[in-house]
Amino acid sequence: MTLYDELYFEITLKGSKNELQKFARYLLSGALDDFFEVQDDYICYDDGFASADGSETAEMTFTNDDFGIEIDELSPEEFLDEFCKAARALEVQGHLYDIEDEEYHFFSDAGDAGFVNARAARSFNDELDAEADAEEMDDEA
Repeated sequence: MTLYDELYFEITLKGSKNELQKFARYLLSGALDDFFEVQDDYICYDDGFASADGSETAEMTFTNDDFGIEIDELSPEEFLDEFCKAARALEVQGHLYDIEDEEYHFFSDAGDAGFVNARAARSFNDELDAEADAEEMDDEA
């Protein structure tokens, strides 16, 4: 899958406050500039973040709040390969989508440097799920 023209994303990360701060520094370091430039306002901490001590579990959302980022094209798999390697100490889940509403949902468990395409993971009964997806596509057309 490839996303085109404008990129939108909302990614939730959970883990210790220290690990979240470390990851936020990574995001702002320019490490993802090959994909797009990260702005500090893309990083939103949960309400209890400021009062949490370093080892307490907290949450952060990485999002562009529906303000599209101009891109030529973006491979979600290539982007998430970099992103999830850096976030391997955190639980990560979210979605990426473009102006045409092509969506890529994913998750990555804490301790795992990889990620799973959530659409592929939800397929419990492949035949029925494929049929349901086809019907959904027909309904949208």
